[in-house]
Amino acid sequence: MQAISLDLGTSGIRGQLLDLQTRRVMRTCVTSRNPLPGANIMDHLSFAIEEGADLAHTILVRSINQIIHILAPDDLERIAVCGNPIQLSLFEGIEIRDLAYAGKNLLISQEISPPDRRGHIVSSDEIGLKVDAEVLIPPAVRHEIGADALAMMIKSGFLDHDMSIVTDYGTNAEMALKVGDDIYTGSASAGPAIEGQQIRDGVLASPGAISDIVRLPEGWQGMVLNDRLEPQAGALFSLRANTLKLRGVRAKGITGTGVIALVYAGLKEGRIVLPNIVGNEIALDRGVRFTGQDLLEAGKAIGAIRAGHMTLMVEAGMDPRDLDTVYMAGASGTYVDATKARAVCMVPSTAKKIVQIGNTSLELAKDLAFEPDLVDELNDLREDLMAHHVMFATSKIFSNIYVQELAYWTEGMPWDTYLMNLAAWGIDVSSTLHEHMPMIERRKRTDIWEVGESFEFIEPGVFLSGAWECDRCLRCVHDCPEKALMMREERFIVDAGKCLGTACRRCEEVCPQHLFSYAKLY
Repeated sequence: MQAISLDLGTSGIRGQLLDLQTRRVMRTCVTSRNPLPGANIMDHLSFAIEEGADLAHTILVRSINQIIHILAPDDLERIAVCGNPIQLSLFEGIEIRDLAYAGKNLLISQEISPPDRRGHIVSSDEIGLKVDAEVLIPPAVRHEIGADALAMMIKSGFLDHDMSIVTDYGTNAEMALKVGDDIYTGSASAGPAIEGQQIRDGVLASPGAISDIVRLPEGWQGMVLNDRLEPQAGALFSLRANTLKLRGVRAKGITGTGVIALVYAGLKEGRIVLPNIVGNEIALDRGVRFTGQDLLEAGKAIGAIRAGHMTLMVEAGMDPRDLDTVYMAGASGTYVDATKARAVCMVPSTAKKIVQIGNTSLELAKDLAFEPDLVDELNDLREDLMAHHVMFATSKIFSNIYVQELAYWTEGMPWDTYLMNLAAWGIDVSSTLHEHMPMIERRKRTDIWEVGESFEFIEPGVFLSGAWECDRCLRCVHDCPEKALMMREERFIVDAGKCLGTACRRCEEVCPQHLFSYAKLY
């Protein structure tokens, strides 16, 4: 008997075929990105609301059916999924508008009834999957804290320790702080830069991605992921002289952890003086560059995460110096050099220990596949975690801190001014700066704990199409910034995963006849 575990991530989908008798992974398949149009979770949500949740559900399910086909099960009994509330709701095809609005009054005025997001089991037919199996869906904790957040708390060991914080480093950085018996949760919209997206030559953690940059006597060297997502030596470059020596494994782009390492190295070498790169672009490999705009995107992501961490500690009334352990989850939390992440303040610097734990969302899905009754335990745990949730979108504390983060990273505001401005709001963060070096434990070398006999990395390959009467000037095709739009046999074809979705609409804006209609694509 077999099962499939799925991690529905904002930046991509990971799937594994499992043997239920031996409890081992047989095969792994990973998509290069999420198939939904847009670069982040809010883009996906906006697309679903504006263009139709049914269409978003169809796109997501098409991609998952491709993964199932590649995993090729021959005796499938169940499928277990994990992810944030938006991805899981779109997957299941249930109401998602309640996730777009924080205020209860608006939900009432729009007659929106939030669905029950406790863990449950549905049939594959209800989802639209091309297999016959039961589908296990774990619970969401709150509005923006989903099953992936439960996963990081359970699989890290976070729940067993006081004075600890766990973060799933990604586009939507879920985090939880434990102070005694109390747990404070939050979710910072860090943006896609943390996973290598909206970076000019950015890619996800995939073969050919620069995942780290290490210091050698002769300069800095890029570490490039191989076919099994293990880092190998790549090109050598000098940040001060701006020279490049091609050697080792060739890189096709840089992932979010490589971006963090480059920001660290650039600041250390004086090549980066916020908010600018001295000498414009930094060459990392043939055709791989890091630009000033990339630096701004990285700064906004780092700032959002640091603001989230500080907000939880302020809300808990905790002295940052009492922080014991930091757990880093997700692909970015696995591949990043923890020392460098700490140096750029993506990790609270007062922690005594840093533990890197890999992709916990996929692991929880695997646990569910092996032990279906775990759904009930997760529902019980969910009730215990609902008490102290901080909605960063409406938190004045988060807002005040993040405004200073933006000024620091994108405007070059001096650090002393940063501290002074926050102190004026009654927020003392000076004690978050600590000089001691923590113990660092890397539990997993790769974010996927077990790959199995084969690993396939694929494009989502989901396309939308539409046709209408126009003069076929193809301005829409030529002006698409992501080259996601094409014309085939008198039909407009959109590569959904490449498209920026409702955040762009360039195709509609440039149409001289105002006929291009995103809403007519299907």
